[in-house]
Order: sequence, then structure tokens, then C-alpha cells
Amino acid sequence: MSAPAFRTVLAPNPSPMTLDGSRTFIVGRSRPAVIDPGPNLPGHVAVILAALGDAKPVAILLTHAHPDHSEAAPALREATGAPVMMARGALWMPFGQDVVDRWLADGDAVDTDAGPVEALATPGHVPEHLAFLWRGPEAAAGGALFAGDLFMGAGDTTLVAPPEGDLAAYLRSLDAVERAAPAVLLPSHGPEIADAAAAVARYRAHRMDRIAQVRAALAKTGPARPGELLDAVYGDALHPALRPAAEGSLLAILEYLRSIGEARELPGRAFTLAGSR
Repeated sequence: MSAPAFRTVLAPNPSPMTLDGSRTFIVGRSRPAVIDPGPNLPGHVAVILAALGDAKPVAILLTHAHPDHSEAAPALREATGAPVMMARGALWMPFGQDVVDRWLADGDAVDTDAGPVEALATPGHVPEHLAFLWRGPEAAAGGALFAGDLFMGAGDTTLVAPPEGDLAAYLRSLDAVERAAPAVLLPSHGPEIADAAAAVARYRAHRMDRIAQVRAALAKTGPARPGELLDAVYGDALHPALRPAAEGSLLAILEYLRSIGEARELPGRAFTLAGSR
């Protein structure tokens, strides 16, 4: 029996931010693409190489430069000779830019023996974020989107926090996924999301609800810094390990409200609703 058209290797790096760990996807059999080789942990690259067997990868594709997605790219490149490809714009990378053999843009495609894998620009989590759309003959009808950190396999939100995160860009990326209309989403953290359209609607609704909560909290408290809004917006259920990320998410929302003219930034990184004193 031949290998499946795509396979998953789960890195042993579970955490509140990565859920059960980071997923590496292998699309194709004899000429596959490897999407997000993951963290450079002992044994992880060896597991990827074992999954590849005698196959010669045509590309190592990175959704973005965060180490839990990209750190093993140099080692896998050295072991296989496959070129590393990603988008420009990363504010920080765990390796030098000379490791990147090709800079990808929206719509660029890589051919595998299981069909082309196309880059879809999806900034917001980070400026350089790409998702990869696979519509090969063995993909789900409508295609599968390898979504990186644009979606998580559990819950209805993902991290968007400055300086890398931009909420306006993230909302536009949800629109881009809606237009691409894949059937399923394959996030890097957590299981497959079987109904992509429903997930896009759910993630958008969650973010708009959070924006409304921040507006309401500012109206009640007056000028406030992101950390001062945490309890009002998230309540007591927020896991302590997630408080820094939640504070960053609130900053992204406040900056978004400022960008659309609904809030003003005051000295000391405090924000107030536009029109308030």
C-alpha cells in the first residue's frame, strides 16, 4: 500500500500556546513539500526524515518564522538539500536570511507529485504569515488549507499581538480565506477543522465580540492600559500562563480602534475612547 498523499508529524512541544504541539505536514510521496518543520528538538528532525523515507522534498515551506514552526528548517535543509521558502517581512528569525532559498508571495505555487501547493498571504498573527492551499486530486473536495497560526484546532481564536500582530490585517486574512473557500483547515496546533467556512465565521464573530467588550470596558473605566482591562474583558477564567498573550491581544484591539478613529492613545500607553476627555 502506498503512503497517504499527506502525513503529519507532531513535535513533542505541548504548551498552553501550542496545544498538543506543533505539526509538520508532508504533502506528496516521491516529491513532497514539507510544511513547517517545527522546533529543533532532539529526535524531531529524525522523525521527519523517517517519514520522508527515500522521498526527495521539493521544498521546505514555512508559514512564518516563529521557532515552533521554523527552527528545524536549517537542519532539514542540510539533511535533504530541499530549498527553504517563506514570505518576507519577519521582524525576527531564528536563523539567518541566507537559509531562505526563495521568498514567496501571494499566489506562488510549488509543484509536488500530489499536486500544487499555493501560498496564500495571511498576515495578522505576524507580517510574513502564509497559509498553503492544496487542491490536489487527493485533497478534500474544495481543497485543504495548511493554516499555520491563522487558526487553532481548539477554540475560536488565535494570538494577534503587537509588535508582530496586526488586527486589521488579521481580519483581512480571514476575508482572504473566505474567498479561497477551502473545505478543511489544517492548523499547526490542534486537530483538523472540518468546516472551514464555519470556522472563518466563528473566528470573525469572536474577534468582533472582543472588540465590543473592549469598547464597553473603556467606556466604563475611562483611560486604561491593556493590562488594566484584562479582568474586565476576560474575567477570572483566564489561565495565568495566558495573561501576557491576552494583554497583547487587548493592545492589538486598542490599536485597531485607534486606527479606525474610535480610540485615542494617551501618554504612558493608555487608551481612551475617541471624544472622551
